[in-house]
Amino acid sequence: MSDFLRNLRSSHKKEAPLPRKNPDGNFYSKTERRTISDRRNVTDFDTIETLAQHLGDALPEILQNMTTLAEQVERIAATNELTAESKVRQHNAVADFFNNLNKMLTENTENNTSKDHPQEITTSYASGTHYTKDDILSIIRNMRDQGATFSIIADYLKEKGMPTFSGKGEWHAQTIHRLCK
Repeated sequence: MSDFLRNLRSSHKKEAPLPRKNPDGNFYSKTERRTISDRRNVTDFDTIETLAQHLGDALPEILQNMTTLAEQVERIAATNELTAESKVRQHNAVADFFNNLNKMLTENTENNTSKDHPQEITTSYASGTHYTKDDILSIIRNMRDQGATFSIIADYLKEKGMPTFSGKGEWHAQTIHRLCK
């Protein structure tokens, strides 16, 4: 292709093509090929024995490192579980705060209302407890990261009284599975 383009650019000059190697059926000539003695010898039993010895020496250290790693992963999982529980408690406390605030406001408006000023209706921030969609999704993600099944997560959400996103029905494993996709 480059010869074609070169010919188009300079149509008045003609260059002789570069000589090509005669591959004799192979890419490299016999003088350029490696000999059998240059190739690696796979059946060298001394190197295999030394590799096996080094591997045997390293196995106890590998086992110790894997044990330490497993312990650290268990600690991280426990910490994540505690974090999720504390977030749930925090959200419950915020919901309680707004419920109490709502009660105080409704009591004050009931005491201050007259026939000329009709009572203003205030709605509560949350009935019981309030969870946003992001809160519930983060709880689901944390539990999945810790290895919980969809069924276990659904049971946990039902046990904690967390409402579904529609506010109707209850949590099922299939619902959790769809949310994790």
